[in-house]
Amino acid sequence: MNKRIFQLLTILLLSVFSIGSFAQINRTLKTKVADVLAQMPTKDLAHRDKAMNEILEMGPEGFQKLTALLTPPNVGDDTAVRFALNSFARYASQFGKCEARAFAEDNILKALKEQKDAEVKTFLLNQLNLVASEKTIPEISGYLTDEKLCEPATQTLLSLEMKVVAKEFIAALPQVKGKTLATLVRALGEVKCEGSISQITPLINADQQWMQKTALAALANIGAPASYKPLLKAAETVGFKYEATNAAEAFLNYTNRLGEQNEIELMKKACKTVFKANTAANLLHNYSTALAIYTKYLGYQATPLLLDAVENSNKPFRYSVLNLAEKIGGVADTRTWTAKASSVNSEVAADIISMLGRRGDKLATGFVSGSLNSTSAVVREEAVIALGQLQGTEAIPALVAHLAKGNDIEATKTVLNQLLDKNHLASVATQLDKTSGKTKAAVIEIIAAKAGSAYFTEILAATSSNNADEKAAAFSALKSISTQNNLDELIKLLLSVSDENEITKVQSAVVAATNGVVTEQQKDGKLFSALNSTNKKERIITILPEIGGDVALETVTNYFNTSTGSVKGAAFEALISWKDYSASKSLYEICKTSKGDYQQKAFSSFARMVRSANLPDDQKLLQYRKIMPFAASNDDKNRVISSIGNLKTFLSLNYLEQFLGEKELEAAAARSIMKIALPGNNQKNGFSGDIVRNILTKAESLIIGEDSQYDKIKIKKYLDEMPKSEGFVSMFNGKNLDGWKGLVGNPISRAKMNEKELATKQAEADKLVPENWSVKDGKIVFSGKGHNLCSVKDYADFEMIVDWLITKEGDSGLYLRGTPQVQIWDNSRVDVGAQVGSGGLYNNNKDNVRDPLLVADNPIDDWNTFRITMIGENVTVYLNGELVVDNVKMDNYWDRN
Repeated sequence: MNKRIFQLLTILLLSVFSIGSFAQINRTLKTKVADVLAQMPTKDLAHRDKAMNEILEMGPEGFQKLTALLTPPNVGDDTAVRFALNSFARYASQFGKCEARAFAEDNILKALKEQKDAEVKTFLLNQLNLVASEKTIPEISGYLTDEKLCEPATQTLLSLEMKVVAKEFIAALPQVKGKTLATLVRALGEVKCEGSISQITPLINADQQWMQKTALAALANIGAPASYKPLLKAAETVGFKYEATNAAEAFLNYTNRLGEQNEIELMKKACKTVFKANTAANLLHNYSTALAIYTKYLGYQATPLLLDAVENSNKPFRYSVLNLAEKIGGVADTRTWTAKASSVNSEVAADIISMLGRRGDKLATGFVSGSLNSTSAVVREEAVIALGQLQGTEAIPALVAHLAKGNDIEATKTVLNQLLDKNHLASVATQLDKTSGKTKAAVIEIIAAKAGSAYFTEILAATSSNNADEKAAAFSALKSISTQNNLDELIKLLLSVSDENEITKVQSAVVAATNGVVTEQQKDGKLFSALNSTNKKERIITILPEIGGDVALETVTNYFNTSTGSVKGAAFEALISWKDYSASKSLYEICKTSKGDYQQKAFSSFARMVRSANLPDDQKLLQYRKIMPFAASNDDKNRVISSIGNLKTFLSLNYLEQFLGEKELEAAAARSIMKIALPGNNQKNGFSGDIVRNILTKAESLIIGEDSQYDKIKIKKYLDEMPKSEGFVSMFNGKNLDGWKGLVGNPISRAKMNEKELATKQAEADKLVPENWSVKDGKIVFSGKGHNLCSVKDYADFEMIVDWLITKEGDSGLYLRGTPQVQIWDNSRVDVGAQVGSGGLYNNNKDNVRDPLLVADNPIDDWNTFRITMIGENVTVYLNGELVVDNVKMDNYWDRN
């Protein structure tokens, strides 16, 4: 495609110099064609409509130039051309686009005459489907005898939905054979052309089965009475079985067409023929289809046939019969079916009762209600369900009475659960004192299903029952019926039972009763009071993760730190099961101070909490970095590395680079680096720059696993297209203070110094640097006293990322362009106002913003991350991923004026 267009434009350019003004007009038209193609595919509907109008404005000549660019398969790339033409045909086919539709039809027909390749013509005919009118018929009828074009031409004619096209198909029939003949036969069937029967009928005896199938289907679609005998004969010849010609299906379709055409008597005859010939088990689907046709056109007249058929032993067939009966209805019909149910075996009777229930005919209520007393369990169960369907809530008294007898417990319980609500349980609850065993258990389960808290006392009493069913149901029900008012009884029960399953059930009930109760998250809550006084502390400690809150977390942490044995174990299990990120601090301390199983499980739970926490990516990375030294295995490390792959930050890339040289970790690190560096689905958040390029290049060679070759190609492509900008650069080499110097004065005082004086002062300041600034373990460390450290380079607009950590009562900051300062301090120092948090522009005037928007500091001795952007005099600061300064002007501290 590209080569062809290039050649076209080259010829056009040469023509400008040799043919004059006519060539200029011609060039403009070709340019318009090229402009339209350059827009394919369009971005949205508005863009599409604009481009389609451009095609319309080009007129017939332009449209023909567009169609002239169509090429046969494997000859050039005409994708954009086809996209444009298809879009135009769809656009023109819209309601109200009469001018565009006529334009499209005329010009596609013209293009059809010009094109020679069959595939290209097929494409054009397919577009014509969308815009053709009666005008198209004589233009394309000649293609019906063309073996390659018959199919698309037929589809175009059929798209017109006009009876007149039938004569074109009939006229072409004698001139074709094989698949082309089959196409025309199929088309005549679709337009239901009775005039073609004499030509199609002989084809049902063709040598090829596919031709027989096509002819039979066409005759069935046409549905003429004259086709009855040949279609029946074909079906009978194959014994109404499924085979290649689909003769049985054709006869059934034909039967339905007879009904559509009001040929009722012949339709009835056909149905009865099917009934008689299809009683074998493997042919009942035909019988069922014929019954559906009979019922569709004759309604209640089909009932006698359905009554006979329903006694068939084949259950799926019986269901199909009753599904048909369900749609008929009427007083007489219902009486007929209830009478039938009384005379058949219990299985069939149950199926009939089910149908009557689905039908919703209340006339059947008496019969269904009486069926509750049947000696057959299957009849009673269906009667229970049907009574609920027929009477709704009015059925409740009868169903409760039925349940009280102990019959059909599961079915009755299911229906009552559908009919009852929390406020109407009294009729069921009265059975608590009147029933026992499985029946009472079912009553308890119904009350529990509707959260019947009003019956807590009665169900609590059942937890002491000697009957296993009652007792199990009562314990299971507690979770659903317990409220805050029941806490005393629940705690007492929790501390008295001994069965492990019962303990678990009561614990769930306690959790449900305390859900949302603020007082139960306080130290003086009933649960914490019981915990302090019991010797079965594990039972309460275990559920504290569900209770949640600061008191619960502090309590569990203290028990872990001060207890031994099972209490310590329960506290640990509670901590690693905590529902939110709040337990991470306790788990981190366990990682630091413990070994073995405690450390490994605490590590995994800490990592899980970080992964699921609603934290900014910068903060998550800090937490992963903090916990990583305590990983007990490479598997643990790889899980963290994989999790970091979900953090779209530059520092995540930077951190993961260190693992590319470790054999057991480098594959996971490489894949995470790829996920971070490459753009996401929006294609807008990829990373670039020299550091990224180097890290990603290393990672590319280490990608392994399924789809690794595809991933390597993606990385290489991204690297090839990556902008050449330097990106982030490191201000610190991790080894020494190269690139840093002592700070001399301030911007104003320095500006007043001559070159020699400034050099002298700088030398003096540089000598003082080692007294309080050093590099240790890859960090720049300040002693806490002394002078400031300054970058050698000056910076204009910039984005800066810096990790920092301070000790207790620390107070520091970052000067931007030599101007104080983005504040860093221990926010516990309320005496100096540090409670506002770090990140604010501390030295701004009071009439400007100086405090951060929120406190986002990590605890003292934990690392923090600043992302600072300075454009002009305005500063934006993110602390640990939280926006704390939002595009605020930084005051000139050195000259307030």
